[in-house]
Amino acid sequence: MNRIMEMKEMKYLSKATCQTLMNGTYKGFEFRILNLGTHPTAYIRIPEDHKYFMQGYSSIDLNVHGGTTYSKNYLYIEDRQLDGWWIGWDYAHYGDYIGDIKRLPFEFRIGRKKWTTAEIFEEVKEAIEQLIEVQNA
Repeated sequence: MNRIMEMKEMKYLSKATCQTLMNGTYKGFEFRILNLGTHPTAYIRIPEDHKYFMQGYSSIDLNVHGGTTYSKNYLYIEDRQLDGWWIGWDYAHYGDYIGDIKRLPFEFRIGRKKWTTAEIFEEVKEAIEQLIEVQNA
């Protein structure tokens, strides 16, 4: 069963923050898409019976933007901590737009990809499909 919260649009800022852009459950996997101010991130909660439960991010084989960069037994969002094993990735790689930071060289502030929440959600769904495939293998 899928449960999706209303989608908020990603707004790039010059300072760090934490705002939930979207959360819900897709095919049994809980997910979160966050705005960290300068860039968005995506996270998926891994069930205890999954191969990737308690695995470090470098040993998780998922085809996501920039590869997985997070795996911990908690996820901080806004004003609270969510327990569970969370894996995630970010959209702050070469070629990505990284906020309105004036001190960055000009070439790092123009012509970079500004990710939308809808685009990130599509990648979250693809990652969950990969997780299901690993689980069923």
